[in-house]
Parts: sequence; structure tokens; C-alpha cells
Amino acid sequence: MASEKIDRIKKVLAAEPESEMLWFSLGQAYLAEESAALAVEAFEKAIALKPDYTVVYEHLGGALEKIGKMEEAKGIYLKGIEIGQRTRDMIPLERMTARLHRLEKGPRPSPAA
Repeated sequence: MASEKIDRIKKVLAAEPESEMLWFSLGQAYLAEESAALAVEAFEKAIALKPDYTVVYEHLGGALEKIGKMEEAKGIYLKGIEIGQRTRDMIPLERMTARLHRLEKGPRPSPAA
């Protein structure tokens, strides 16, 4: 069931479908409701509208991780890192670098009982 927030964003998107900010907001709202697959779609639309929107890559990668698409998440983080370096968008750049490093290291082993 869509929340009121999602419904409001969709209503505004109907009037402004070319707004990357609205697509990003919709993706965040879906993530807040644990609808990661729908968040992926919204974040992809935001990136299609503004390919250098660095912070969206961070959130898209996180949504992909939530639905188990780790290799795709790595690719998104790499692309986001490349863009973040070019645009000097340091905060998302640092977070994506950390997430990529975590994914490449793999899950931590469970401590012995």
C-alpha cells in the first residue's frame, strides 16, 4: 500500500515528469517503505534525467543491495565514484567508496560460538 507521501510525490510527478529531484524523492520514499525494487526504478529514472546526479548512485546501489543484486550495486558504485571524482561531490563519493570496499571484502565471518 502506497503511503500518503508516495501518493503526493506521484501527483506532482504527473505534472513534472522530467524532475530528477522528484524521481529521487520517490525512490527515497519507496526505500523508507522497504520497497527497494520500486526504489531502483525511480532512482534509474532520476539518473536518466541527470546522469551526473552523484547522490542518486549511492542510493541506487543501496537499493540494489537490498534486493540482492550485489554485482549490479558494485557497478553502480563504481560509476558513481567516477562521477563524484569528476564533480567533486565528496560526501557521496566517500560513502560509495566505503560501500564498494565492504561489498568487495564480502560478508564478515560469524564469530565462533
